[in-house]
Amino acid sequence: MGKARTLFCLSVKTHSRRFLKAVYGFALLTLLLAVPLAPGVAETGDAATNAAVAQTVNGILSYSRWPDGTTSSALTLCIIPPVKYAAQLTPDGSAFSGRSLKVLTLPIDSPLLTSECNAIYSGSTTAAQQTDLHQRLEGHSILTIGEQDDACALLNAFCLVITAQHTGFKLNLDTLSRSGVRVNPAVLQLAREKE
Repeated sequence: MGKARTLFCLSVKTHSRRFLKAVYGFALLTLLLAVPLAPGVAETGDAATNAAVAQTVNGILSYSRWPDGTTSSALTLCIIPPVKYAAQLTPDGSAFSGRSLKVLTLPIDSPLLTSECNAIYSGSTTAAQQTDLHQRLEGHSILTIGEQDDACALLNAFCLVITAQHTGFKLNLDTLSRSGVRVNPAVLQLAREKE
């Protein structure tokens, strides 16, 4: 009887800790992903937008989990130019993701995209380029984030919505499920609330 009670207490404590971590994580993510831009954004140029985009992308990465054996202790974010708001996507983002972050810039036709990247951040691409890219990514656990795809029409899992007031995102659940990358349900709920 005492052993069963101890196991029950341990189970309750474990679930309570998980619940508190989830609530804390959701609150932190809400702060990160709903970052309002400074009132003087027009005067400060793209610096504030770059910072808001970096916080949003790093927040997405920190709440994403790749299948076992897919990633080492380091996470590799690949940037496909041309991009407008990627200036602050740097290895400093490891503070958000909880693991060291490696940032590479690669062309859209690089064969390294499927072998070296855990996540891909793309800028201005055509629909044909994106279709080709996503065909090459099939079968690889790679999270895609699009900077200029606010309608989620280019098959990115996360589509940034960047305005003068804030930076947020939309979500393409079909692309996300095919990627094999799991994202915390709080992020999925946040994307639904912003639609």
